[in-house]
Amino acid sequence: MKYIFFDFDGTISNTYEGCAQILAMTFDHYGIDIDESHYSRFIGPPLSETFAKYIGEDIAYEAVKYFREHYVGEKAIYKSRLYDGVEDMLKLCHETDGIKTGVATCKKHEEAAHLLEYFGVSEYIDVLSGLVYNSRETKKEVLDYAINSLGIKAEDCVMVGDTIYDVEGAEQAGMDCILCLWGFGDYDSIDSKNIVFRAKSPYDVVEYVRKNYAKNKDIDRKVNL
Repeated sequence: MKYIFFDFDGTISNTYEGCAQILAMTFDHYGIDIDESHYSRFIGPPLSETFAKYIGEDIAYEAVKYFREHYVGEKAIYKSRLYDGVEDMLKLCHETDGIKTGVATCKKHEEAAHLLEYFGVSEYIDVLSGLVYNSRETKKEVLDYAINSLGIKAEDCVMVGDTIYDVEGAEQAGMDCILCLWGFGDYDSIDSKNIVFRAKSPYDVVEYVRKNYAKNKDIDRKVNL
């Protein structure tokens, strides 16, 4: 059995519009001037790390609370959409013999669960490990939680994500990574030995997963669109 863990922001869903709106509100609230052209790099990593760096370590979690309250309260959480082909990617991977699908994200666990339901794709996810403050916050921690909860080995898992945080988190957890080239990553600068494939589209992910990890690798190699 192979476990495929998908990142959320920048891999499953383009969450830029809503996150950027509340990032701007949060930075303005704390009197921090940061050009919006930098915002995409803040989507994916734990917000506590971003706010500790730009707002201050002593009030980082206060700023996170402010962001979270407004992200939901202003309904910015709904200003996101699935990337084209992602629903098919999740469904086809989930239906592949010998594959279990999961989501491992530094998005708050409850928010990720809600959006998977909202997008109508939760039925294609076998396990979800999201951020829980003071428990699991980094990508390695959410991956470790999933691995330990399932009682599986890291070498039986693959992380699918779009940023260096996904790649490094997977490497720290002891697993390979499929790098998605449609999200928020600075792809030219990402080069790690645990990257086994660079996917240009969600359908590339399906083909790679079926060819390399399916129980019967001789069937369904090509994704029929």
